[in-house]
Amino acid sequence: MTPKRLVVVGGGIAGLAAAWTASRRGNKGGDGLEVLVLERGPQVGGKAQSVAAGDWLVESGPGGFLAGRPELTQLIAEAGLADAALPASASAARRFIFRAGKVREIIPNPIGFARSGILSLRGLLRFVAEPFVPPRRAGPEETVWQFTARRLGAEIADRLIMPMTLGIHAGNAKKLSLPAAFPRMAALEREHGSLIRGLIAKRGKTSGGGLTSFRDGLQALPRALAARGGFTVRCNATVSGIRRTADGWQVRVDGDAEPIAADAVVLAIEPWAAAPLLRTLSPAAADELDGIHCPPVAVVALGYADAASQAVPRGFGVLISRDEGYRMLGNLWDSHIFPSRSPDGHLLMRVMLGGAVDPAIGSMPEADVLALARREVERMYGITAAPVFYRVVQWPHAIAQYELGHLERVARIEAAIAGMGGLFVGGSGLHGVAFADAAASGVRCGDRAADWLGC
Repeated sequence: MTPKRLVVVGGGIAGLAAAWTASRRGNKGGDGLEVLVLERGPQVGGKAQSVAAGDWLVESGPGGFLAGRPELTQLIAEAGLADAALPASASAARRFIFRAGKVREIIPNPIGFARSGILSLRGLLRFVAEPFVPPRRAGPEETVWQFTARRLGAEIADRLIMPMTLGIHAGNAKKLSLPAAFPRMAALEREHGSLIRGLIAKRGKTSGGGLTSFRDGLQALPRALAARGGFTVRCNATVSGIRRTADGWQVRVDGDAEPIAADAVVLAIEPWAAAPLLRTLSPAAADELDGIHCPPVAVVALGYADAASQAVPRGFGVLISRDEGYRMLGNLWDSHIFPSRSPDGHLLMRVMLGGAVDPAIGSMPEADVLALARREVERMYGITAAPVFYRVVQWPHAIAQYELGHLERVARIEAAIAGMGGLFVGGSGLHGVAFADAAASGVRCGDRAADWLGC
């Protein structure tokens, strides 16, 4: 009997997790399951691209993941990478913000935080009053900024949460949905009536882990899944259409003479790429996907030698308030986070530009993006020496923006395709932008596809 075939569109962590999950279930017995992954780029990983250049190792996208997510932990173990996991250094726990012309450490204790100069006395008093702010039990959906201002005060919302949201989502806290972008913050108020009381109650009880990567970079996991998964991966394969047939599905790839027949299809690609594939199948789902904004982001890696590296404090990196006169969203000190990422005595820094607050970055030539990053780093730290290494990565469509109504939008997308037997949609555009969230979304899609196929 001919084995059934699952086609997964997208070779990022979500697509590979879906393929891995379905393949393992489908090939435990019976007639087996043929799984084919189609990736439009030249290599797997999506935005998790780890580029080695001599003693430098640059992440073109996410720098790591928070350990402890069960789906991701299982994938890592099954892919044989448990021993290759690389926890961040202790110094990565130190976080900084650029405020009032100065790099200031965010010290996680009341006295240290008060002395940091991040907040005014009025802002500090409003912050400590948070446990006495009554919880909001009903009302319209709030943005991240509205929620924070209500609970902690507008000063913290502007000076801490706005930069933090840019650092995580490259997004505008005044537009992003709190329950979609930061569901754990919403849960703290819902379950404990207060953020501070909730954090105290959960202290020491969380099952989450610290920031982690792999010795060869984050792309090691996508590469391992593709190499060891028992399924086929085709790179440089751009899917131009999918069609429902009486027997299942047909997937058309640019340059192929004939479409690929499939019994089920998983779309694990970004919203802007999925929308045109669904346009004829479900105009409603396509419109909803088109409504998920994915602004451009530029990542500029700069490597500095001994003298210049001394100008930067040891820690994770710095975020920047929008009123400080800088275009960069922040910069990460990668060789402090994972010391093996640069030659001894050198500093590898990644500068983030663009996002929802500065989409014009997307139309800038690479040379101009590099020059801008260098100027702003030199101005912030007083560095006059030229970098000894650099790399620029420009993402025309970067992190999906979970704006107000996102959860309802996702529900409408899933409802629109629910009747198309054998079609599944997942990935970071819908269910969480973090690497671990995308992996978990892929696992769920793989399980649903396997269920549909009777595996």
